[in-house]
Amino acid sequence: MSTSATSLANGGNQDASKTQVLKRPQFANTVKAVLWAAEEAAQNWMELPAFAGLPADVLARVVGVLEPAELQLGETLMKQGDQGDALYILESGTLRITFEAPDGQVAVERTIEAPAVVGEMALVTGENRSATVTAAVASRVLRMEKPEFERLCREHPYTAIFLTCLVGERLLENKGIRRVGKYQVVGRLGSGGMATVFEAIHPGLGHAVALKMLSHALVFDPSFADHFGREGRLVAQLNHDNIVRVLDTEEAYGTRFIVMEKLSGDVLDHIVKRGEKLPWSQVRRILIEIAEALAYSHARGLVHRDIKPANVFMTEDKRVKLLDFGIAVETDMALDDEGKIIGTPYYMSPEQILGHQLDGRSDLYSLGILTFELCTHELPFVADTVQGVFSKQLTQDVPDPRLLDPDIPDDIVEFITHCTAKRKEERYSCAAEAADSLRLSGDFNSADPVEMSNISINYLPSRRVQVQQIIREAMERLNKLRGVRVFGSHEVEDRTSEEAQPRAPRSKGDAVEI
Repeated sequence: MSTSATSLANGGNQDASKTQVLKRPQFANTVKAVLWAAEEAAQNWMELPAFAGLPADVLARVVGVLEPAELQLGETLMKQGDQGDALYILESGTLRITFEAPDGQVAVERTIEAPAVVGEMALVTGENRSATVTAAVASRVLRMEKPEFERLCREHPYTAIFLTCLVGERLLENKGIRRVGKYQVVGRLGSGGMATVFEAIHPGLGHAVALKMLSHALVFDPSFADHFGREGRLVAQLNHDNIVRVLDTEEAYGTRFIVMEKLSGDVLDHIVKRGEKLPWSQVRRILIEIAEALAYSHARGLVHRDIKPANVFMTEDKRVKLLDFGIAVETDMALDDEGKIIGTPYYMSPEQILGHQLDGRSDLYSLGILTFELCTHELPFVADTVQGVFSKQLTQDVPDPRLLDPDIPDDIVEFITHCTAKRKEERYSCAAEAADSLRLSGDFNSADPVEMSNISINYLPSRRVQVQQIIREAMERLNKLRGVRVFGSHEVEDRTSEEAQPRAPRSKGDAVEI
């Protein structure tokens, strides 16, 4: 570790009255003591936007590669036009930033005070410095060299989310970069663990798009970089009403951007978290549309791998758009090239947890968990640790959702049960079959075409027992077929002999209508 970590741990030039001081424990192990010092030092930077929200271990690694430097009044830290090779954190003092126009005149001049970050784009681009930075007063900075940080990211890819935070802040600043390729960034739409989504404008077409910036942690993972290039082409070819359209891709600022259609509405996750209880007919429609989107992608060899409410978007006209095919996998692959688990633990199938080869039935398991949560607003399996969740996914059956809401219709309960069978052979054979199982439910007015058959059986009273037995057996077999519903049967008295005057009299008998 560099001396900067120890310097920061001792307070550096910070005002102790303004900084939370942690009581240093006594360590018998020197390595643990050094690591604790780095984490303690990281506390000083939590207020900076570039560091806000970063886990303590990531902050500690970043602090561990910083080198301190003292600047005298007027000393130049970086010069406009020079090759950028390092980032600087202003620990104390004030810096003056000037931009020189082509005619040699100073076009922009401003000052920044500690704490602040300057020169960060050197870590993600090979571009020359865009401004000159000098010390307005005697100042102290911490230097992070690009090669050292890249080494750290290769060893610990998740550390690279530091870059994602930096780039995200610069994209949104008034005088920041504001542009990704040909797209002009206008605001932030949302963020998650592995991506940040911005609203952007295509300058030529003039319409708004959603611009998803993938975490730099993914880019520094070689297996993901290879996977993204291979699967990105397949995902871009998907064209289905219930799958968000991918319009373009860009590479900039050390990461990849996915350009998608901009949607108006809300993600299903927000609806669940608000505790909204949807009509059962709408629940069925949501599930059918998700299943139809999956059937389409599965037919093209793609398994989604991360079906969950946060990846289901509900448009303003109540239509489903399935999001985040970015980690989709071809059906002839296992989890990924290195067998790493990709997905969200609460929704992962047993075969996904175990690293087995996946097919579309893995997505159906996740859809079953999603359905349970949508109906009950609770997850079937929770634990204090990821391993605890995995253990329950592997060994426990999904509980009956009617224990939480007795009003859940039988066909939806059956859907959950079939989707979440531990053995994939016991689930629906495909997503299309799963969708069909919900189409003909009694209170579901499907817009999809269906067929109906009516059967009338005339028989003599002496054959009543045999006929009824055969009908019961036939109904049992029909009700076991997916996409088939028998609405009922009843007996009527046959009066055809009395009503058919022109015909010869017929003996009185019984009839059954199905």
